[in-house]
Amino acid sequence: MAASTNGSTVKTQLLRDRILCVADIRGQLSILNRLAAEHNASCIIHTGDFGFYDRDSVPKITDKTLRHVAQYSPLLDPRALPQEPPTLRQYLLSRPISQLSQVLSGEIKLSVPVYTVHGACEDVSVLEKFRSGEYKAHNLYIVDEHTSHSIETSNGVKFRLLGLGGALVMHKLFDNGSGRTTIAGGGGTTWTTLLQIGELIDTAARTFDESETRILITHASPAREGILSQLALSLKADFSISGGLHFRYGCSYNEFAVHPTYDYFRSKLIGSRQQFMDVWDVVKSEVQPVIANNPTQKLLVENALSVITKMPSATQLSDREKEKEEMQNLGFRNMWHLNLADVAYGTVVMDVNDGKIGIETKSEGFNFKYRRSNHSSSGTATTAPAGSRNNVAGSKIPSRKPVSAANGAASTLAHAKPTESATDLSDRLTSEEEKKDTEGSTKSPSSADDTKDESTPPTSGESPTAAPRRPGLWIARADESEEVLKSCFAETDQPNITGINIKIAQSGKKFAYVYFDTQENALAAMPRVATEKLGRVTLINDSVVNRSAGSGRAGSRASLSWGPRDGESSGPRIKGPRISGGSKTAARGGRSGRGRGGSILTSSGAPLSSANGGETTTASGGSESTNTPAPEAPVSSASTTSATPASSSV
Repeated sequence: MAASTNGSTVKTQLLRDRILCVADIRGQLSILNRLAAEHNASCIIHTGDFGFYDRDSVPKITDKTLRHVAQYSPLLDPRALPQEPPTLRQYLLSRPISQLSQVLSGEIKLSVPVYTVHGACEDVSVLEKFRSGEYKAHNLYIVDEHTSHSIETSNGVKFRLLGLGGALVMHKLFDNGSGRTTIAGGGGTTWTTLLQIGELIDTAARTFDESETRILITHASPAREGILSQLALSLKADFSISGGLHFRYGCSYNEFAVHPTYDYFRSKLIGSRQQFMDVWDVVKSEVQPVIANNPTQKLLVENALSVITKMPSATQLSDREKEKEEMQNLGFRNMWHLNLADVAYGTVVMDVNDGKIGIETKSEGFNFKYRRSNHSSSGTATTAPAGSRNNVAGSKIPSRKPVSAANGAASTLAHAKPTESATDLSDRLTSEEEKKDTEGSTKSPSSADDTKDESTPPTSGESPTAAPRRPGLWIARADESEEVLKSCFAETDQPNITGINIKIAQSGKKFAYVYFDTQENALAAMPRVATEKLGRVTLINDSVVNRSAGSGRAGSRASLSWGPRDGESSGPRIKGPRISGGSKTAARGGRSGRGRGGSILTSSGAPLSSANGGETTTASGGSESTNTPAPEAPVSSASTTSATPASSSV
């Protein structure tokens, strides 16, 4: 393997024509050698959250990010993690959150070339040490806006790898954080900037070769981010490979296949363009005077703006104009996107054979055994009652809980550990909305309420003929594995827990039943629950306190809850009677406000600053969310899908 003379390209000749594509190894670098051998791969492409942390990283990571990294690390036992941030930080100082140091020292040697972009959870100072050459590791290559890689296979197919790492967060596109080069990040997270997009466009133009198959590797998914979709079109990419969505199945698609007309695709680009312009209108008055005196930065910003301004606007076009625009964006029909499951749940292999590029997709998938246990134990299918939604024209249809697509978006990463969401992690970690594991090692036994649809916290004011509930607690947020959920209870209460049953609402959010041996022990545990993580906590069978509150009317319901709703302080709360018919209660989140951007940095590392200290004001939109749990069938893993795709070699 030799680097080209221009310093921006690394060329590799492959002995075998199989490229393994994986996502989110989260510091467990040793798994790469095992996977390469298992799939007979000649090289590996990785889409971020690689584990770019060294021994000096822990003190620099913010409390929220550090908790996130530790909980989802396959190298740590989540049950042993201390709860208090200072204690956790001290605990992690003597334990690795990444095997990168072992790779740097040569203790672990990568058996095949590994090409990776950086993800949302990385240490920017470690990435800068790789950029400067202070850190080097055999067979480890970072693909970014500064460096592309060329892979040549024995089949004569050449690949050009282009990369863009970090989370894509609109209001951070002009913020370099604590980065000293063009890599943006801080506090253990990294994100994409406009300068990086501009430099990637320049790198792609300088290395363009029509004989090469171009692959754009990103952490965020072009399926969700219109700017990345437009960037892939502008770079004339043949494939995009991304992670960050944390599904249990890998996705393979092109835009023409999932949009009935080009107009639908345009609408995604229009919305993304408008989001960017909302931010650009706020900061351009400060950015433009600064880059006017820096030709390099000005060129990079103009590169990025030229791509974004070419995105469709809300202006009405004639059919002929739309047809012309579609012809210019040939990638709408020809480009294929691969979004990877986390490495714990699936892989994709690109296989090159006689010039054809095929893909082999393997995923653990969802577990549907619950249908057999719930509906086949008696030997006959359960039928829907007359008049129910499942009853069509009076016919009896076997009732079945829906498994919504939202389950996939909420599913998560490795080793019975939760996974994280990549959309906004650099700023977020305020919204750990996705990627939490639906499994744990202690599966709760089946019970009478396992087959019921529970859209609100259970109460005891139900029909006298209903099956008695097992004593326990209902918790509003169950985004962790069962082991982690159990650790949120006091040590004195954990031995009294007899089982945990995690459920997924129709909205994709998770809630859980935590069963206790007695109702008294469940009641005693409520004040000691870590409600900052689990949200509202309610007794499943609240007969102990049920009659202590309420209006005194027959049939009124009241129950004891512990923990805050959004915008409330923590503490116990008595719910009043529910109105006849029982409406679902929704807690609505607020909208996020405006933030302050940081400095823009040049390619040489000089900060882009203005008279006011180089800060740029940015705006970000918020979103509303509903925390009402709605019932849905439980999911777990166990299925394999395969197709025949293309592979490449570096």
